[in-house]
Amino acid sequence: MSIIRSPRPDSNFSVISNQVVRDSRLSYRARGILLEILSRPDNWRISAESLARTGQEGRAAILGALKELRIFGYLKTVKERNEDGRFETKSYIYDIPTGVRLPNAGKPESGKPESENLTPLEELSKKNLDISDSLKGDYEQMFDKFWAVYPRKVAKGAARKAWEKIRDYEAVIAGAERFSLDPNREDTFTPHPATWLNAERWLDDPLPPRRLTVEELKERELLLARKRDAEARERARRALEEEEARKARAVPMPEDIKKLLGRA
Repeated sequence: MSIIRSPRPDSNFSVISNQVVRDSRLSYRARGILLEILSRPDNWRISAESLARTGQEGRAAILGALKELRIFGYLKTVKERNEDGRFETKSYIYDIPTGVRLPNAGKPESGKPESENLTPLEELSKKNLDISDSLKGDYEQMFDKFWAVYPRKVAKGAARKAWEKIRDYEAVIAGAERFSLDPNREDTFTPHPATWLNAERWLDDPLPPRRLTVEELKERELLLARKRDAEARERARRALEEEEARKARAVPMPEDIKKLLGRA
C-alpha cells in the first residue's frame, strides 16, 4: 500500500528540520512528543502530567519518551537562579540535539559541512519543559515495581542497565507479572531479568504447556486420589443422611398388626 503526503497548508504550520522528524534513533512516540513541543511558541511551559492529560499516552509512557529525548540530546536539564536567588531545575527541548550528531536524513544542505549540525547550546531555539524532577523519580519507582514482580532476583545491576532502554514501563511491568504467574514457567529455566528485558520477552505469548516431571506426575496422582477419596466419603455421608431421613418419615406399624405378625 502506498502512502502519499497530502498538499501542505500555507498557514498555521511549523517549520522543523527533516533530520529531526526522521531521526530513526527515536521511537515514533518520542518524535510525536518532540513535534508537539516544538510546534509551540518559545518558552512555552508544560509538564509530563499535562501532556498525559491532553493525549492518549499515560504518564509513564510520556516520561519514557522524554528519557529518549534526553539520551539523544533533544532535552537538557539545567539549574537556573530565580529572581529570589534560589536555584530551580529546568529542562529545555531543542530543535537540534545538543552535542549529538544527527543521522543523515536525506541530502545535506549545500555549502554546510556535516560538523555544523552540532549547534552550540546557546545558539539553539529552546522550549521550556518542567519535567526533570519527575523523570528520575519515576524511572526508579517503575524499576522497583518491575524488580518486585519479576520472579528471579539476580544481577540487579545488569537489570537496571537494561531498564534504561525501556520506553513503556507499564507494559513491561504487566508482562513481567504475567510471566511470573504463568503456570508453565519453570524456576530452573527462568532467565535473568536483564536477559528477559533485552530480549523484549514481555511481548511473548503465554508459555506452552510443559511436560511434567516424574515427581510432579506422582504428586498430581496423589492429589487426584485424595480428591476421589474425599468425594466418596461425601457421597457415603449423604446416603446415610438420606436413609435416616427416609426412616424418620416412615409411618409406624400399628400394634395389633405387630402382634399378629409375632404370633405367625
